[in-house]
Amino acid sequence: MRGRLRGIDGWDQVARVLEVDQTPMRQNTASSCPATYVGFWDAIRKRFADTSEARIRGYGPGRFSFNTGRRRCTACEGQGLRTIEMNFCRT
Repeated sequence: MRGRLRGIDGWDQVARVLEVDQTPMRQNTASSCPATYVGFWDAIRKRFADTSEARIRGYGPGRFSFNTGRRRCTACEGQGLRTIEMNFCRT
């Protein structure tokens, strides 16, 4: 039986597992995804803020938010994608 999982080593070290669907919870806003609500991005921003370089520069977790203020992408406005309308004409 090739390709079948026979076991997982180290599973007893895992405290919990969260499966998070990244579909936006509100229409047209990527910042409302479930990962935001369960605190996933908070943990990532805190991890970045805990680096020695960030501490030297005085950066807090908010500095690493990708969809607010000056750090927001101006092209997609923090949405993570851009919509480009295209017209295809037959001649």
